[in-house]
Amino acid sequence: MILSQKIRIYPNNKQRTFIEKSFGVARFTYNWILEQYNKNSIDFDIYKLKKKFNALKKVEFPFVYEMSKYVSQEPFMDFKDSLRSIKSFKMNGNMLHFKSKKDTFQSFYIGGDQMKMIKKEGVDKDYIKLPKMLPIKLNEHIRFAGHITGCRITRKFDKYYVSINVEVDETIKSINNDNYDAIGLDLGIKNNIALSNGLIVNYPESINKQISKIIKTQKVLSRKVHPRTKDDPKIFSKNYFKQKRKLDNQLERLDNIKRDFEHKVSYILTNSYRYICIEDLSIQKMKGDRNVARRLQKLGLYRFRKELEYKSQLYGCQIIIADKYYPSSKTCSFCGNKVEILKLNTRTYKCFKCGLVIDRDINAAINLKNLVGRVTSELTPLDFNILIKKFKTSNIDVFKIEEGKQQKACL
Repeated sequence: MILSQKIRIYPNNKQRTFIEKSFGVARFTYNWILEQYNKNSIDFDIYKLKKKFNALKKVEFPFVYEMSKYVSQEPFMDFKDSLRSIKSFKMNGNMLHFKSKKDTFQSFYIGGDQMKMIKKEGVDKDYIKLPKMLPIKLNEHIRFAGHITGCRITRKFDKYYVSINVEVDETIKSINNDNYDAIGLDLGIKNNIALSNGLIVNYPESINKQISKIIKTQKVLSRKVHPRTKDDPKIFSKNYFKQKRKLDNQLERLDNIKRDFEHKVSYILTNSYRYICIEDLSIQKMKGDRNVARRLQKLGLYRFRKELEYKSQLYGCQIIIADKYYPSSKTCSFCGNKVEILKLNTRTYKCFKCGLVIDRDINAAINLKNLVGRVTSELTPLDFNILIKKFKTSNIDVFKIEEGKQQKACL
């Protein structure tokens, strides 16, 4: 299994210039591939196109030889992955766009045979040696032990990072005998995560505060002097770039808050349970509702699922994916009765057959837990408090649904 650790780097002026040139070569190669794809997308073959590019680059693109061979070769694999992701989501091939040097995110790849980790005597920092560059100091040490297969240099806004890929064993930590059996997760809209044991995990309140700051900063940015159209003779003012830098920092902070929350929750769940059942949501259809789309913008549902999947392999947990059309919210978790119509604004599930009154998200999470297909032990009050303490220690807001809303009512 290959894990990647993202570390910030601080290149000097010469190193920064060389990195920016590498970004340009990788960007040029990707755009050339996309241009060839637009000309003939039916008989498109990425491997034949790669041979064509290698035959032309000596005469038409000699500048690619100034960089590592991986800088101009890896975009072919990146383009192939882009096509695969588009087909998996059943999207149109026109969704692919040309890359620009004005994009806030740039990257290029270097193989493991052309990079080297260096440790200097008397220095507590690690260094990475890239081809045709002096060693660059890393901001932290590598956490994983294994064979380094390569790295990817990225720039997000005005900050540079290196993502080092390390090949490790399939399971770093075996299953603890004290772990609980199974749990169901309902990734909802009102609440971020609903657990089948009655816990609700909410996103940090700082996300809404950060979004409010971003909205205000964007309004101030729109008032700064800058060209409104392509034919506008105005130029970007210095105050515009100052405000743009402020907006970039706020956007990066918002993304860091989300990632920190998702990593903490996924780590706690994969270390506490042997089986985790989640549902396969149709995000594209859910974005059809404008109000729902705004809430989905704050949630990283797909990214959170990916983090659960790779951490489950590390810590010996098994992820069970429910069918996309499984009626987890419409089915009663006590008797199995199914309700035909259940509106989105109905947050309490009421079963007219057995009389169960329960929170909608908790009911869906219990149904997902029942898909594990085995008898699971119940949490004791001590185990429940330990689980809550794990969330509280990581500064994650959790609360339990009132017992009165989960009991079977007598009609």
